[in-house]
Amino acid sequence: MVWRRKIGIFPWHLNQDLQLLQSGESFFNELLLRIEKAQFEIYFQVYIFENDHTGFLIYNALLDASKRGVKIFLYLDAFGSNNFPSHWEKELKKQGISIEFFSRFKFAFKYHVGVRLHHKIMVFDGQIALIGGINISDNYSQLGNEKPWLDFGLRMEGNVVKDLLKICLQTENGLMPLSKLDKQKIQYSFLTGEIKARILQNHWSRAKFGISRQYRQSIRKAQEQIVIITSYFVPSPALKRLLKLASKRGVKVKLVLGGKSDVGIVKHASQFFYADLLKSGVEIWEWEPTVLHAKLAFVDRNWMCMGSYNLNHLSDFSSTECNIEIIDQTFQQNSLKQVNSILEKDAKQINELDYIKRQSWLKQIRNFVAYRMLAFSLKLLFYFQKRS
Repeated sequence: MVWRRKIGIFPWHLNQDLQLLQSGESFFNELLLRIEKAQFEIYFQVYIFENDHTGFLIYNALLDASKRGVKIFLYLDAFGSNNFPSHWEKELKKQGISIEFFSRFKFAFKYHVGVRLHHKIMVFDGQIALIGGINISDNYSQLGNEKPWLDFGLRMEGNVVKDLLKICLQTENGLMPLSKLDKQKIQYSFLTGEIKARILQNHWSRAKFGISRQYRQSIRKAQEQIVIITSYFVPSPALKRLLKLASKRGVKVKLVLGGKSDVGIVKHASQFFYADLLKSGVEIWEWEPTVLHAKLAFVDRNWMCMGSYNLNHLSDFSSTECNIEIIDQTFQQNSLKQVNSILEKDAKQINELDYIKRQSWLKQIRNFVAYRMLAFSLKLLFYFQKRS
């Protein structure tokens, strides 16, 4: 198992209490409850911590926890959280909260450079954790003026929490080894359970590509069905080929993508693949009410994977990502049923003939140019970014 850990695949555990949470009240009520009930320490790592109603709510909850003696370690991505107010940072530090920003280096004082901290991990007292794709922003809660973006998180207990804690500690320590105190925090319990699950990592600069590997392995081995709900879908040629081959050998392949996007060029780049995938028998659906930000996959009747990983070069090569891989028929089927009940109301299937008829040569050129531009930029490990 040592080599697997090195490439970002943690051991299997059998003692999980897992609960799928949706963006909006479901996730944020649970998050606030966990912060309120924390007794000793909180590790909180997230890509976006916005200066809005949701951010202010979580900021105050963390302050309250700190005032009652909870140690808090807050680690934010410098690019995704560049709107985090400086006076919030000062007040958190004043209350004894450790707050750091990942990859803060800028080029020409404007553009960020380097790998991004994209995972979303919250660990409470080393016993309960939340992961997924949900950031701290009105876009994901119901505190804004519009419906929240569609996304999911997962609440868990058991030894998988220890692996998430280890990731948090390793991220904060950088290249330095864990201290003796840190290692003492990662003590596995001898517990029994029914749901088989493990943590996966992507961190290209450290040669960790566990999520990418397990996605491709599961698609390659699929026999009945593949359901992928994903945002920012810009697959590599190898991944697109795997999906087409699965469809051609009789596997029902269903992709649920965003009808709306907060990044317009990504939507056009995704549409570059539509015609080819549709001709191969792949079903494509678009979620229309809000921005789709979810990252879930279901294969056959028992495999499930979810977290922060997107199917594009950015998640493969330029971001730190964290997912949970689950093998359990009951949990997978219940989760898929829960997700389908949401999608069947507002997701629209793309008809192959209608889509091809609507695609003028100008649109085809636009999609091709968008894909080529995006694919080139996302392949760069060190890239220049300016967030508006």
